[in-house]
Amino acid sequence: MTTTARRALPPVLLALCLLLAGLAAGRPAAGDTPDRAPAAQPETLAQPVMNGAVFNDPSAGPASGAPTAAQRAVFDQLIGLIDATPSGELIEFAMFEFVDGASGVPQQVVNSLLAAHDRGVDVRIILDSTSKNEPVHERLDAALGDSDSAASWVVRCGTDRGCIANNYSHNKFATFSAVEFADGSSYQDVVYQSSSNLTDWYLFNSYNDAFTLTDAAIYDDYRTYFADLNAGRKTGVDPDYFWASETGGAYKGLFYPRDRDTGDPIVNVLRDIDCSYQDETGTTRQTDIRLVISSWTKNRQQVAEELIRLRGENCWIDVVYASSGIESEVLGVLDNTASNGKSLQLTPCTHEVAAGHQVRPHAKVMLTDGWYGDDFDPRVYTGSANLTTLENSDDSQLRIIGRDFHDTYLAWFYDLRDSCGAA
Repeated sequence: MTTTARRALPPVLLALCLLLAGLAAGRPAAGDTPDRAPAAQPETLAQPVMNGAVFNDPSAGPASGAPTAAQRAVFDQLIGLIDATPSGELIEFAMFEFVDGASGVPQQVVNSLLAAHDRGVDVRIILDSTSKNEPVHERLDAALGDSDSAASWVVRCGTDRGCIANNYSHNKFATFSAVEFADGSSYQDVVYQSSSNLTDWYLFNSYNDAFTLTDAAIYDDYRTYFADLNAGRKTGVDPDYFWASETGGAYKGLFYPRDRDTGDPIVNVLRDIDCSYQDETGTTRQTDIRLVISSWTKNRQQVAEELIRLRGENCWIDVVYASSGIESEVLGVLDNTASNGKSLQLTPCTHEVAAGHQVRPHAKVMLTDGWYGDDFDPRVYTGSANLTTLENSDDSQLRIIGRDFHDTYLAWFYDLRDSCGAA
């Protein structure tokens, strides 16, 4: 929802305020990185996309060094949202891997978070405990502290566990109580959900997406999940934590971990699909199901079995998968011929776009276009959740209903599939 914009400070005055705030805090002004040169920043960033998707293209530029705008699109969406958060507002941010790199772009995210804190934004961050995150964690901790009773803080989940899940915290989302843009537009209750971690590999070597929405109910759900992550890191794991937003709107959040014995959420979706239906004109059509997946293990083989079953009922099934991320047991099921003699369309996707520059999908997307439950509204499922052991990772997933949203992802799907086959 769009609200009346508050007047932003002129850029020169804002920069002066940030400089003075940084000096008062006894550290370099926002934008400077202690013990290193300031990270390279593009002259201008595109205004963040609201209520829509952003996709990066790791093949559209070099294998290292200074990334192109296409390579850094998902990172820049996040940076733009952070930079647009006014004083007095709140950012909550959960990330699996957050690591400085030679590109300087992960450092720009750190700089933006610290600049937001300096101008009076409450910034709260939960990181996985992986040692990879330690340098970034130390820098954030020096500015924000680790007391979750304060207005701003940074904490980590427990060692060798997630905040709630058995093994690790795989989340990649942020919430913003309000953002204001240079064109005068403003939004409240903003959620950013991505498949991308914050390291150089996600710029140069993997395809990712980010969806940003404004919705008060979903914003509250993500904030509830964030609070549960923070509480869970202090207690024992809860592998049967799973819950989902109430249905009724375009958006729905699904929050993990989940005990596999209680059922697989994606299997449950597939079981509600009919492969043949009549549209609003009375024309008989088939249901299409498409997936882009980074990691798929035998623990989620039942999803593959459901896809084969649906292909046997004449659904169209199209899967793009990271070649190195799928286990043989799953691929063996997907390679089967369905009961009607038809096969799935399968596209392995790990390839070199130039010597020494390998790319692969890291997105976790499922598209359905056809009959589901009691309607034929197209759906998109995206987020941080792979098709791996349900109990092992903290993850959030976003379901999006709408033809326009679906068709945006569908165009990206076709481009990605074509790129994979072009190696």
